[in-house]
Amino acid sequence: MLWKRMISAMIGIPLAVAVIYYGGWIMTLAVGLLAMGGVYEYRQMLLQLETDPPAWISYPLVIAVVLTAHYGGQQVSWILTAAGLTMLAHLVFAYPDGKPQESAAAITGALTITWLMGHLILLRQLPAGVEAVLLTFLITWSTDTGAYFVGRALGKRPLAAKLSPKKTLEGSMGGLIAAALVGAYVGPLWFPHIPLPLWIGVTLLVSALGQFGDLAESALKRLAGVKDSGNLIPGHGGVLDRFDSILWTAPSTYYFLLFCERFLQ
Repeated sequence: MLWKRMISAMIGIPLAVAVIYYGGWIMTLAVGLLAMGGVYEYRQMLLQLETDPPAWISYPLVIAVVLTAHYGGQQVSWILTAAGLTMLAHLVFAYPDGKPQESAAAITGALTITWLMGHLILLRQLPAGVEAVLLTFLITWSTDTGAYFVGRALGKRPLAAKLSPKKTLEGSMGGLIAAALVGAYVGPLWFPHIPLPLWIGVTLLVSALGQFGDLAESALKRLAGVKDSGNLIPGHGGVLDRFDSILWTAPSTYYFLLFCERFLQ
């Protein structure tokens, strides 16, 4: 498992950096493919719960939301309107077999996964977009790394015993501290107009949200009775296994930087 993780990292990290650097349609395509993979995994898990979200609702919504993010995220109201209409259409065209909970699950999964992940595209569109996306990943990875090593060395008290028995409170605190150190160093280096105390506080919040995202995915996997959401990434599982925290850290980092761009320049 370790060598698989190392090979995946050796391939994935340079590829991710290249995609972030070039941005534009390359970034949009990469995020779209990841979102498609995440929604596919979400649907597979729901099938284990005897719920079949219609694919004809899920995947077009993924495309629509990704394109909305690419063009600045200004057309969300149109996406929500279309989502509501597709739910009604499913009840009509699939009658009497169509279940409202299935179309609702399709809309929820597609909108939640894709719109949250789409904030990577919005981050890249900021004036310091490359640094913004890289910082998001650094905060997320430092949280995971700090939580892993501190948890292994000092972990005793469970963080959420029913959801993830191996996660500990000590590990969680280690993740927060590691993320705060990264944020305190890299944040002022790349965004000098933002005060250091603000960086520390926001980084702690972003790190905590990332850990919550990890627990949320653990809850879905446990309900579905699966160990991993998928097997797309050798040694890491599926898209949701690898990007569950990013679903939370990307939006929170984006709105923080957007706020600072408007009020602290």
